[in-house]
Amino acid sequence: MRTLFDTPGLTIIHDPANKWLFATWRGEHDETSSMAGCAMILNKVRLTHCTAILNDSSQVLDGWSEIVRWIALEFFHALADSGVVAIAWVTAKDWPARTDIERVLLYTTRPLVDTFSETESAYSWLLSTATKKP
Repeated sequence: MRTLFDTPGLTIIHDPANKWLFATWRGEHDETSSMAGCAMILNKVRLTHCTAILNDSSQVLDGWSEIVRWIALEFFHALADSGVVAIAWVTAKDWPARTDIERVLLYTTRPLVDTFSETESAYSWLLSTATKKP
């Protein structure tokens, strides 16, 4: 595995064996930092041709209320258009962030997204769900 991007608020790691990205969000994010992080994830998906993402928001301290629909209807669609078939999303322990994640899922039509309370379950789900390409 190789770290592709690392800041205090977001780390992106590439797992070439599984064709996955691991995105770990930390701390507080506003509309600007959230959209910049999403753009970086999309950039790395396009660069690596990954088909799945383990999106860990367990350390996030605030939600994405300003961009809930944008995440579901634009960002997730761009990920799907770039080849992502599944996203395992580890939910935040912070209540406002957890609520925003649930709101994102209400609008999400693609790719396949499921939520988990811990990383191990998310990882197992991706192993059984994500399509692996040679």
